[in-house]
Amino acid sequence: MSDTVGENVETGFLRDDVIQPFLLESSGIRGRVARMGPAIDEILKRHNYPQIVNELLGEVLALTSVLSSLMKFSGCFTLQSKSDGPVKMLVSDMTSEGVIRGCAGIDEVALKELLDKTEDHSTLSLTDLTGKGYIAFTVDQGEHMERYQGIVELEGDSLSECIQGYFKQSDQINTGVLVKVAQNEGSWHAGGMILQYVPGDGGINQQADKDDDEIKEDWQRSMILMSSCTENELLDHDLSISDLLYRLFHDEQVRVYDQRPVKEGCRCSREKLANVIKTVSPEEVDSYKVDGVIDARCEFCGRSYVFDDAAIAEIQNETI
Repeated sequence: MSDTVGENVETGFLRDDVIQPFLLESSGIRGRVARMGPAIDEILKRHNYPQIVNELLGEVLALTSVLSSLMKFSGCFTLQSKSDGPVKMLVSDMTSEGVIRGCAGIDEVALKELLDKTEDHSTLSLTDLTGKGYIAFTVDQGEHMERYQGIVELEGDSLSECIQGYFKQSDQINTGVLVKVAQNEGSWHAGGMILQYVPGDGGINQQADKDDDEIKEDWQRSMILMSSCTENELLDHDLSISDLLYRLFHDEQVRVYDQRPVKEGCRCSREKLANVIKTVSPEEVDSYKVDGVIDARCEFCGRSYVFDDAAIAEIQNETI
């Protein structure tokens, strides 16, 4: 754990592709800042989606970073939307080691029609793009562990609003979320910030002598301070995250903790696909073939895995 941000905490701190936990000691409100540069740029450029889809997927990637870091788990955290509009799916996942990936599923015809008839694309709402649906987050710690899942409808002006609504309705936890995504000089950047007040968590001593009105005032003040953060501040590589937090919350006795690096990466493998082939019937395997081979393409990284008859027979013989 580091000293307060007001002191010298600059040495060794990352500025991009990092998650920064922090605590507002005066109120006991905990938070996370995620700032993504090369990792998100690689993901979005690989897919080459339309600009407005890149912006939505960038939000999902930033939200995945901050949300996953709030939870203690060993495995994989997934944030995924499914809906009936032009943007049918958005998905991102992050492992407990900080490896992140993401992709989108779009109806290209419907999206083109929507964009062609909309002069200013910035006026399109979340539901204009996604239609009706839901967003879910899942913590998967392996086959022998219980999965945790939360689901909330896609509604409101942003994905951040959906997440805030989930915590308020389901967990009754005050949660504030700020996300910014932008392309600057050809490179994509994203940032996310989340605040949470969990009674008895982190700042129990600070809250012990406060009544409900004072706690409410602390929360409202912290939300106002977070909302004052501009896109440039949240994404600016030249402004360290520690300096950003001090700029926003210096009167709240902000304390930072150990950073967590983030990196782009995919977990697909030939072995995983071979295991799928082992579990299905020969008839189903045949249904996957095109021109006599199975050509499976990873939607996250674009890598292709080809299985011809000889490879399939070898895999199936291993199960005998």
